[in-house]
Amino acid sequence: MRRRVSIGTRWTLRYTAALLVTVSIFAAYTYSRVVERTESDAALHLELQVKQIADAIGDSWSTAPSVIHTVERNIAIAESDLRLGIQIFDAKGRVLLKRGSLARQNLELSGKLRGRDGKRVSYEADFGGKYRYLVMEMPARDAFVQGALYTRRFVRNARTVRDIYLYSLPILLVLTAVLGSLLARGSLRPIKEINLTARRITGTHLEETIPTTGTRDELDELAHTLNEMITSIRASVRRMQRFSANAAHELRTPLNAMRSRIDVTLEKQREPEEYRRILGEMAEEVESLSNSVHAMMRLAQSEAGLQPEQRVPVEISSLLGDVVEFFEPLASDAGVQLSLQPADPVTVPGDPSWLHQLFANLLHNAVKYTPGGGRIDVAITPEEAWVEVIVRDTGVGIDPEQAARVFEPFHRVAKRPEAPGVGLGLPLAREIARAHGGEIALESAPGRGSTFTVRLPKASVEG
Repeated sequence: MRRRVSIGTRWTLRYTAALLVTVSIFAAYTYSRVVERTESDAALHLELQVKQIADAIGDSWSTAPSVIHTVERNIAIAESDLRLGIQIFDAKGRVLLKRGSLARQNLELSGKLRGRDGKRVSYEADFGGKYRYLVMEMPARDAFVQGALYTRRFVRNARTVRDIYLYSLPILLVLTAVLGSLLARGSLRPIKEINLTARRITGTHLEETIPTTGTRDELDELAHTLNEMITSIRASVRRMQRFSANAAHELRTPLNAMRSRIDVTLEKQREPEEYRRILGEMAEEVESLSNSVHAMMRLAQSEAGLQPEQRVPVEISSLLGDVVEFFEPLASDAGVQLSLQPADPVTVPGDPSWLHQLFANLLHNAVKYTPGGGRIDVAITPEEAWVEVIVRDTGVGIDPEQAARVFEPFHRVAKRPEAPGVGLGLPLAREIARAHGGEIALESAPGRGSTFTVRLPKASVEG
């Protein structure tokens, strides 16, 4: 089984690796610059010595006492660890003078100065020691001056810088690992709190909220997002609990009534015609109960939302024409005038059967609560990105305090014998509108009728 590596450990390793790479690059760059600088210092130091002797030769012959004195003085005052050596050659490359470290070496003139009058050349030579010598040759009148300088001091200076980095790097890595672990723990503490809180949240324990730090960083945004999700889930669970309780109540009442009716019927012997009448009434009750269950199922489906494969272009004016045509006989029997204002074709994305159910519920509600002699007007108002469908009636109206509750499942403002129902029509209409990305608004007043406005997003036009 593969061992799980925590985020904190991975972050610590990344901090340490980042420091290792950064310090290594910086150390390599610094070391190369120090090497260049020390080599430049060594060359400059040797050049000053060689040039001074070359200038002395320019005023007198190369074996003159003044030149010899200058060579010996420069070697004498030079620091011992530099091991300065000087040789003077004639124009044919024969040695005229050897002093210092070059007195014990058989180093000939390199010949690189031929044809390079007035210039110097430098190179390194190995005399068998641990460190190499820097050699420089320079022309002087009818002679050549050759100088040698031991590079140990300069190489050691560069290596000291390198060793400082090498010795301090493990300490830096350990400190970075420790500090990185502490920083990672501090940074990940909100995630730990989120994880612990999420584990405590269950269907019966939804009051818990994820704490925020107030830093407004990404973790705070995550906590806010999760809290919003929890709030939404909490509302959904409460709505489901209310729905379940109301559904149980609405189903229990007719079932108890049917059970009582059956018990009473079976208490004594009856005529076949009476049994037939009672069974017919029971069938009507069963049909009403079946319609209630079907409405509950449709409401639950609409709350779950509309699936992508259900969305097809729906021409809303044509669909409303079919709905109005279906309800015209019912409105005519109730003495209510029903009309649909003509409108240009408007397309919305959605499920035709669901949208048909939405407007059928609104018209059925309007016909049910509009007394004879009233009227119901249906109008379509297209906007830039939306389409509004307005259903206006001259019915009994609703008290403003009760208007917001008409969309609650099983809530009925006016329970009248001539207006049967279980209170699921308007909640179902609202959930269908929401499933299509829209909403329903209600304006009503007692005795002045009601106006339902459905807003639905129009289908996008692809060019």
